[in-house]
Amino acid sequence: MVSWSYGSAAISVVLQLGYTAWTARVAPHSAFGAYAIALTVTQLPGLIATGGLATCVLRAEQLSRSLFRAALRLSLLTGVTCWAVFEVAAPWCAALWAMPELTLFLRLLGCQFLAAPTGCVLLAALRRVGLPGYAAVAELTGQAAGCVVAAVVLARTGSPAALALALPVAAFATLGISAGASVAKLALSRDAGAPSGSLLRLSGFLTGFALLRTLGASAPLWMAARLLGPAMAGLWSRAQLLSDVPVNVLVKGLNQAAVPLLAERRGQELPLTRPAQYLLYAASAGFVAFGALAGAGPAALALLLGPGWEGAVALVPAFAVSAALQVVYAAGCALDLARGARRDLLRAQLVLLTVTAAGLVGAVGSREPLPFIAAGTAGLAVGHLVQLARWHATGTLGAGPVVRAHLAHLVAGVCLAAAGNGGHSALGGLPGAVLAMAPVLLGCLLLRDRLPAYRAATEMGLLRRPGRRTKRPATVPESRT
Repeated sequence: MVSWSYGSAAISVVLQLGYTAWTARVAPHSAFGAYAIALTVTQLPGLIATGGLATCVLRAEQLSRSLFRAALRLSLLTGVTCWAVFEVAAPWCAALWAMPELTLFLRLLGCQFLAAPTGCVLLAALRRVGLPGYAAVAELTGQAAGCVVAAVVLARTGSPAALALALPVAAFATLGISAGASVAKLALSRDAGAPSGSLLRLSGFLTGFALLRTLGASAPLWMAARLLGPAMAGLWSRAQLLSDVPVNVLVKGLNQAAVPLLAERRGQELPLTRPAQYLLYAASAGFVAFGALAGAGPAALALLLGPGWEGAVALVPAFAVSAALQVVYAAGCALDLARGARRDLLRAQLVLLTVTAAGLVGAVGSREPLPFIAAGTAGLAVGHLVQLARWHATGTLGAGPVVRAHLAHLVAGVCLAAAGNGGHSALGGLPGAVLAMAPVLLGCLLLRDRLPAYRAATEMGLLRRPGRRTKRPATVPESRT
């Protein structure tokens, strides 16, 4: 499961970065600003359309035929409804941001709701029954089809609206492939139950929570775009993309690997402490990864986008900090969801929203985007602190080991960021940044046993210590201690 998740994600990253590099040289900055707003606005009805159904399927203790069919019916109903509402509401959103071009962007993106919710359910079912390879192929093929179609239309017509074709085309292609794989490979048990009601209640909660998370994540961009204009939003979106791609990869991989395992252990009444620690240690390693991004990211983005994007390049380190916190906070949400702690989920998210809102109020009047980014980052940090405090108070997980893991990985990340930025300034370009980070990377390699994420990976059998042969267990040990 882990290898399929991260293998397909790595290919997806290469595909997205290549597509981004090409479109950045063809479409104007303001087009990316309108497109970024359209994407974030589309996420809201998109969450209603999927309704948390994919997560319900992934975390089901046993995926039965009635549960699967109920999820498919609900996905079709909510998808068509959201598409219809979205097509009508698109001009109102364009008027709100004073961007007339938003109407076409939103209506094109809205077409994905006709296919994406059902496709998500089918992909989740394939992963839940142990067929991640089929799901990965369907997703990658869909993404490739979407990027190719959008790129061809953009090249032939020159219309920035072609950017909005990638997601709908990908959704329909993924649906077709995953439907074929599901018909051929899914063999679900029969049962007499009709879980539509309970599924609707759970998916309703997940949808509401996802809406709150999207609101917290998108509010800084929405306010900055409204106050600073579409050109700034375009710079914001290109800088954020460099961190969003690895964030989506890490969060998606952690959820797909950890949520089913935690759900099974909870169903078997096994303790969650050990796998929860592994989940948080893996997420904490994001401080190292995004420290490297903060160091080499500005030079990499300048090379990726070409000239004229200097304003976006300057924002990369700030987004790298926010991205690392997004990963640990998302891992905390996955843990709370797996243990059924809905009140804890809402408590942390409401604190995050409150802190973010206070930061945005303080940022009003600024002519730079950094205060708006800082507001979202502060919300994530305080929200994760609330998660840690709650786990410690309930005995779910000791806060001390997780905090020490965060600090160990944070030190490595800060060293990488400082070395990369210094190399970029002194030696110039991406080669200079990478060369300056090489000694720090070597130090991390030599001291890897001090990094909690590495120790957790070797204990799980995902990595092999040099000179030792280790067995590779299929799951976390079933110890009750």
